[in-house]
Amino acid sequence: MHPHTTPAVDEVGRLVIHLPDDATFYGARSYLPIALDLVERVKTPSLLRPDLQGVNYMAQYEVFSALCSDRAQRTVDQTLLVGGQPTKPERYLGLWRDAIAASVSAESAAEEHGIRVVAVLQAPLAAMASAKSSWTCCPFGTFTAFQARYAKQMDLTGDGAFTLELDLARPGAARDAYYGASMICTVLRREPAAWRACIELRKTTAGRPGQASLFASAET
Repeated sequence: MHPHTTPAVDEVGRLVIHLPDDATFYGARSYLPIALDLVERVKTPSLLRPDLQGVNYMAQYEVFSALCSDRAQRTVDQTLLVGGQPTKPERYLGLWRDAIAASVSAESAAEEHGIRVVAVLQAPLAAMASAKSSWTCCPFGTFTAFQARYAKQMDLTGDGAFTLELDLARPGAARDAYYGASMICTVLRREPAAWRACIELRKTTAGRPGQASLFASAET
């Protein structure tokens, strides 16, 4: 192996979560691909995403586009290993193809793999008061209706901003997070510091007996 200026990433697993078909206006299956990298002997999940800002669900072709532009390329110069070993881009993409075929729901990810997928939305309430969705298939149409639906779950700050966390395992949450984030982005896209919309991976104590958590330590 050639010497590298930075340590190689060791991908030791992968998990793909599929969202309900109504999660976006496309009405088709979309995914959240999660890579499991070995960091200080602990499996650390990270969400592959096209943009750090936004609630982004990925079509299958978008997953492979993201892999081909980054991780698959890194297998060539061995700055990305798989299970501690070099691999070829074709084999690497095949592993992700298998992971997509075996994708699980957000509920199953929490119950079987010990990981929760949570959408986090933050924005100033005043700026959102008159916002309307540009999508006719949006289930609430206006931010006022969205706020009414989730008012009890919104945490308000002294400066008039709100934070809303939606567990994507709950019915309708993936859809509502997507359309809520879309409205926030439309209103505040010229003020990137004023809002936040993202998907976070969180550890849960759930999990089936004998099923390894995505956060589990590596075998010695």
